[in-house]
Amino acid sequence: MPKLPIFIGLLMVAALAGCASPGQPTGSKLTSKSPDAYAACVLPKWQALAPLATQKSISNGYRLTAPSAVASDDVLEVVKSGDGSRATFYKGSFLTTDQLRKAARECLD
Repeated sequence: MPKLPIFIGLLMVAALAGCASPGQPTGSKLTSKSPDAYAACVLPKWQALAPLATQKSISNGYRLTAPSAVASDDVLEVVKSGDGSRATFYKGSFLTTDQLRKAARECLD
């Protein structure tokens, strides 16, 4: 049985598993906005930059994901914190630009 196709298949599975969950956060900021208000500001900006960006509900907030075809996804988790929210950004790869992070930063105020 050829070993190369099996090896390539295993690499693909490992790569997809890496996209499923964020790694270490690359930034975290507080905002006075509620998770609803902050996510409502960020999502259209992300969709303008990455049309396949999505938002899903998580415990106490939202997870926004901008998928990447060549690297791990960029992820922004927004959760309730005190009177506002904490936004935590996970950069998918060094290959991606900082445009998504800048868009998220614009919505902090």
